[in-house]
Amino acid sequence: MASSSNSLWGISGKIRVIPKDHIFNILFIIVAFLSISLRVGLVWVNRQSNDNHMQVVQLMLASTRLPQKPDCWECFQPKLFHFTVTKVVQVLGLTGLSINGLSLVAEIINLLAGLVTLAVAWVFIVHLPVKNTWLKLLAFGLVALNPVLIGINSQATNDTFAILFSTLAIYCTYVFLQRKRIGPFLLAILFTALGIASKTNAWVTAITIVITLFIQALSKPGRYVKSALYAVAFIFAVSALSIVNPLTQYVTNYEKYGKPVLMNINTLPLPPLVGISKYNDRGGILSIQDGFFTFKFINLLEHPRIGYEHDNYPANRTSFWTMLYASANSASFSNYPPSWTSSGTQGFLLDQGIFILALLPVFLLMIGVLMETSVLLSGIFRRDSIVLQNTSYGLFSLTFIGYIAFAILYALLYQTFLVFKAIFIFPALLAFPLFFLRTAEQAYAFLEKHAKWSVHILDVDMVALVILYIMDILMIILRIHLYH
Repeated sequence: MASSSNSLWGISGKIRVIPKDHIFNILFIIVAFLSISLRVGLVWVNRQSNDNHMQVVQLMLASTRLPQKPDCWECFQPKLFHFTVTKVVQVLGLTGLSINGLSLVAEIINLLAGLVTLAVAWVFIVHLPVKNTWLKLLAFGLVALNPVLIGINSQATNDTFAILFSTLAIYCTYVFLQRKRIGPFLLAILFTALGIASKTNAWVTAITIVITLFIQALSKPGRYVKSALYAVAFIFAVSALSIVNPLTQYVTNYEKYGKPVLMNINTLPLPPLVGISKYNDRGGILSIQDGFFTFKFINLLEHPRIGYEHDNYPANRTSFWTMLYASANSASFSNYPPSWTSSGTQGFLLDQGIFILALLPVFLLMIGVLMETSVLLSGIFRRDSIVLQNTSYGLFSLTFIGYIAFAILYALLYQTFLVFKAIFIFPALLAFPLFFLRTAEQAYAFLEKHAKWSVHILDVDMVALVILYIMDILMIILRIHLYH
């Protein structure tokens, strides 16, 4: 596939030569169409979500004040998503809708937000300095058809807003670093603030952008002060916008609870280095060693769905990396919401196939992270402005590592397996295709010279994975249809 023909059959049996780029443009459009169709299909049948955010919307429709933490389980969250849904419902005169009708409105809003995210990813991937167009197509397919991203874009939760605004903020920062125009810089501030008003973990995006801007300043000794001012202006503007924005409720939370950011579950003492924590008996982080230094892949294949039992649970439920890997590649893995679930071992073969095939692109992704990070550190120590510029001053590696660090911290503080979710790192979405392409381009070039046959194995693996991604969503749509 890496050496596809440049011609297609034309009209009347004649062969018409079509430029290779045109073929790939058509394939890009087909992948985008499939991705959109799966999202629309899932929104058409689905009315359930991982978390009950519609209760917040119902409270906002019934009152002029913003709900606060004691009012409902998800009421501790920033309210931009809920406010948007509420205003759309009110403007369209749909306040009399049932809970299912309100959920549909929220899902359509998230569908549109997901499509904008997809468009940004498309533009970003297409313009990356990678010559192998086939690899760009694969990278786009792995993002656009990822079943977990499709699934969250089709639910009435605030995660899609956090992913959208973080993606936009990172992309605008990337453009600013390349062109040094004030417009993208101001948009990065706006989108970061909107992300924070959607979900608290978007602060990771703010912090990584600030660090990136300071690294850029360090690479320009003669213009350090001027360059550093961008970093100072960014964090000041984002912080000010976030504090004064009533939808974050930071001021109200601080006045009432003594802290601006709230949670609906309590933290636990740190787990032991080895052994078993006495605070967690349901599966989660039992110890540092078991939680963060294991990858229980064989057990995952034996139990490719989460169970929610208290006793006799699969060993993979205590491994952070195993749960993160599985929840990043299968929308069926979480076995929730209720209408998305299956009984017995139904669909296990599909999940097992996904987990086996996903090993290759995830391996390429992680090698790309290590390569980029090592280059970044080398550039910082040597004050090499060209090297730093080639890594976008660490923007993508810092964002990816930042969200991984956030997910680890979250797991350490709350320890239950219920918080081991890959969607917490999806705001770093643009880093995924970038690092995949960084490694894949070099790997393909090497294999083309030394073991050309192996290139086809890589192609088959990733095309098969994309097909199973599609089947994962189709099976969920079928389950929901049968559930109702």
